[in-house]
Amino acid sequence: MLLLLGLALAPAAGAQAAAPLSGTAEVLTNQLGALTRTSPRGAMETAQLFFRDGALRIHFRDNAGGQYALVLPEGASVGWIIGADGGSMPVPRMHWPLRFDADAPCTGLGMFADCQRVENGVYAGRNAVHWRYRLPNPTGPGMTRQGNMWLDAETGLVLSYEGRTGVGREQRWEVRRLRYVPQPAELFDPPPEATAR
Repeated sequence: MLLLLGLALAPAAGAQAAAPLSGTAEVLTNQLGALTRTSPRGAMETAQLFFRDGALRIHFRDNAGGQYALVLPEGASVGWIIGADGGSMPVPRMHWPLRFDADAPCTGLGMFADCQRVENGVYAGRNAVHWRYRLPNPTGPGMTRQGNMWLDAETGLVLSYEGRTGVGREQRWEVRRLRYVPQPAELFDPPPEATAR
């Protein structure tokens, strides 16, 4: 179930290699359901995203009100769920693409990847590009294979997506508020026990 979260540690293949990206966003998503045990299944929940270069950290609450952080250090193949009490649990094979090329998001995603530009507009207060995509592998936002996504026209950050995984599960992500601001590197450090492994 955790593998369905679809988390990424670095920009997806074909993502813009421009200036480092850093900031915070309030997000509404159903991607954390396996961790929060929300009912009904697939319900949208609020989370706080922090990102810096290829690292991300997501603060969320479970259905009992417990506070947690999902930490994905840049370049690592293991993410960490860290509780407010300091306890932690490794989560292997995490992948959550947060950034694509806003002008050609299918670049590098496979020979049969198909992205169709739908429209330009504004999303979460940012100039954005709306794309429809169909991919041969689950390499889209949220590990989806097909769906719709809005990308920040300037940075390629994923502002929204609604898509389906290879097994047909619907994944949704909506940025409500976004600020590009510097984030400290230590915010994305794995817990101390990660270095003992």
